[in-house]
Amino acid sequence: MIRIIRPAVIPKKLKNDGPGLTKANNKAFHDDAAKFLKDLKIKTAVYGAKSVKKALKKAQHNKCCFCEKEQVDEYGAVEHFRPKKGYKIDRKQKKMTKPGYFWLAYDWSNLFFVCGRCNTSFKGNLFPLKDDLKRAKSHKDNVADEVPLLLDPTGSGVMDPESHIYFKDQFVMYHSEFGQATIDICGLDRDELNNKRAKLIKDIEARIWILSAQDSHTPLQVQSAKNYLRNCQTESAEFSSVAKNYLSQFNIVTT
Repeated sequence: MIRIIRPAVIPKKLKNDGPGLTKANNKAFHDDAAKFLKDLKIKTAVYGAKSVKKALKKAQHNKCCFCEKEQVDEYGAVEHFRPKKGYKIDRKQKKMTKPGYFWLAYDWSNLFFVCGRCNTSFKGNLFPLKDDLKRAKSHKDNVADEVPLLLDPTGSGVMDPESHIYFKDQFVMYHSEFGQATIDICGLDRDELNNKRAKLIKDIEARIWILSAQDSHTPLQVQSAKNYLRNCQTESAEFSSVAKNYLSQFNIVTT
């Protein structure tokens, strides 16, 4: 999991339609909360518009914001960081607690591009807080008072995801309760990801071996190995955080 820089420019469909829909939802909740929650419908065509998805995919280098798996053969989806209709604090909870963060359903800052597995099979509506008593219950409350246990992929400084989650070989580890919760919520330790990360490490080791035996390889092979080791650590590379963590133990010159 790496930090994501969300574009400042809001996609046109979301910018044009989102505010009006949000205002209508806020009014409906204020007028009759019970009826509103019963009838609530969020327009996927707005928050999940092609332009929104395209912008998020580009910002995230076509990778899931949580697991860093590249979305080449998968469709992926636009996901709400704070769930829109209701939330659960853990997997034992059978029914969602309502309301969710309906006023953020069309909020650009609440949207990310995710893979199907992280979204549907794991995160879903899970959104535990460090102190649930501070949870925002409506548009009149301030979400800034909350401390989510799930790491925000755009977090900076002490809340940069890479300050809380790291890798030991292909296995995901944590430095904090936020890292631990995020791994659990998103299933970042699932076998599918472990296997893909293990393959990456195997590929990295093959290049390290080439550099350790340069006399047995052509200049082209050596340069190709250096290029690979440099590129696999860039933010656009799949599982780049794994590559950075693994290579940090070696003193390798890739220039």
